[in-house]
Amino acid sequence: MKRISDEQINIEAQSGYKPWTIDSGIGLLPFSELGDREFELLCYLLVKSEIECGKHKNITSISLMQGVSERGRDCSLYNNGTVSGLIQCKKLQGRMCRPQVLREIIKFLLFSIIDSELLPEPDVFEYKLYVSSDLAETTNSLIHSYPVEIDKEIQSGAISKYIKDVVSEYETFKIFETDSPEAKIIELLRRISLTASNATDLTLRVHKHDSLLSLFFNVKTVIDLESADKVIRTALDDYGLKYLTDEDLKQLQHRISNTKEENRINLGFVDFFGYNKEFFKYLNGEPFKKALEAVASVTILLDKYLLEFINSKISELTFENVTVKLLKQEKIHPFSVGVVGPYLIQRLSLKILSRKMPRELATVFNKQASQSKRELIDSIAIQLFDASERVMKGDFSHLVGNPEDVQFKKEIYAHIHSGFNSIEDAKLTFARDIQIIMPTMDSIEENINELLQEERTVVIKDASFLESDGEMKKIAKTLNMIEPDGSA
Repeated sequence: MKRISDEQINIEAQSGYKPWTIDSGIGLLPFSELGDREFELLCYLLVKSEIECGKHKNITSISLMQGVSERGRDCSLYNNGTVSGLIQCKKLQGRMCRPQVLREIIKFLLFSIIDSELLPEPDVFEYKLYVSSDLAETTNSLIHSYPVEIDKEIQSGAISKYIKDVVSEYETFKIFETDSPEAKIIELLRRISLTASNATDLTLRVHKHDSLLSLFFNVKTVIDLESADKVIRTALDDYGLKYLTDEDLKQLQHRISNTKEENRINLGFVDFFGYNKEFFKYLNGEPFKKALEAVASVTILLDKYLLEFINSKISELTFENVTVKLLKQEKIHPFSVGVVGPYLIQRLSLKILSRKMPRELATVFNKQASQSKRELIDSIAIQLFDASERVMKGDFSHLVGNPEDVQFKKEIYAHIHSGFNSIEDAKLTFARDIQIIMPTMDSIEENINELLQEERTVVIKDASFLESDGEMKKIAKTLNMIEPDGSA
């Protein structure tokens, strides 16, 4: 293993973005605003400094991974030259849940089975998890009562499921698909130990090392609470919106900043500025209902067209990347292509519909919302196999349309099932092809996701923009960009 030099680490640490923080002795440091690599560097340098101060028992040195192909660890820990543990850094905005932690540990253990040098002595090996925010309650239970809780996960069958998920997710672990490492993984899970450090713990530790604080954060020192209050208020008053770079936000703030309190109507999915509360009292009843329905219809219409747009992009990219590059090159069977459309529609339409109701409620009405990739593929495959089995038995009752349409569909089915003698042939072919198709579906999903955003806002304004030359130029520029032929 090639270790990174201290010189390279210092160069990387100094070149990253430094979030602002106020050194007031209160509050958590903004670890989640660091880049992924900066957070890893911070954790490495923190532990390295602590080792030098004698703060870590059974750890005499630490090495930082290159950042790629780290095989489930960001730092390796050593005790007198022997590997004694690792640090896995996770920079997240929210709390890290229990299944995420278990999957990360299992990923490392799978690598350790491939390369035993990663985990030479499991009984004295410590898996250290460093998170930029916090851990979910169930994760804390796992950390603080690891031997008991890991046995619960093993007995419930959860570990078996997580192993299958991780094996299917990474190309490196294909060797385990036919020879399950479950027994070995369970043995290792019971032998290693697990600890974690969250933002609170890391903040307290970093504050003891001034050089690290200034290396990774732009620190503004506050003497006391009274001074802190004055500094914060001055910053908000003098530097708030003046230093925003979002021109649209500046314009919106200018439009509504002088709106009186009685002319602000907040109704959750829509806010009205410049309309008096007396006016809305006048609208009481049917007129008020019609006004809200008119506003809601705008987003409903846009969502309808957005779903149609997604379907169009799925068809376009499926043809380019699956039909042309895989099917026509005879890398996959025509039958297996049937999974692509339903899978991508389910995955991507959820991004459009997820904000229409609370996520917990969305999972009740749409079971696919809580399914993993593997579970969704399996549910679609069951439907494909069911339809195919009926066709193979000569049952075409599920085909609809006039005689010509039905005959055409029969010909399509014959092409799709070419070379199959039984449903088992279809299942074997699909199991092979899905490994080839999955990376392509992930790529298509990622490309379309770049065109979507979960949080969408529509701002309806009056005609005052007609009096601004600057606004008219911006409108002309926008129209020029969205015209199909590139001209407004």
